[in-house]
Amino acid sequence: HEGGREKAIAGGLGKVAGLMCRYHPGSLICVTACMPGKDYSFASHVGQVRTVVSGQPLYCDVLCYEAFGSGSNSSEDGEAPPDITYFIVDHPVFREREDIYPAPQTRRRTLEFYALWCQAVARLIDKTQPDAFHCPDFHAAMA
Repeated sequence: HEGGREKAIAGGLGKVAGLMCRYHPGSLICVTACMPGKDYSFASHVGQVRTVVSGQPLYCDVLCYEAFGSGSNSSEDGEAPPDITYFIVDHPVFREREDIYPAPQTRRRTLEFYALWCQAVARLIDKTQPDAFHCPDFHAAMA
């Protein structure tokens, strides 16, 4: 609360992404899973990654969207913001959830969701060979 006005701050990934864009010295790669009911037609299909969940091979489609930094939106120190490549991983398992994180954590389908997600992220790390990998939540840390 500042001067009679409420102050809201977005937490989680939004805050982390904002900080990384401000201080990261180069381009960023962001990996996210498709959400139910969302349209991803703005992204290009760039391939698939193979995973194995509960002994079954599963293939995730990988979409890509690139956002390029521009000098007109420079930061306080005059540096242009970094380019960001978004990889969007699509599979019916990701589209079946009701919320951003499936629950309960002990349900087999939830465990399969995280197994699929972590393997897909690991495959993308292998393909992109980033200098650093930041995992902001517990499910990404397993990758």
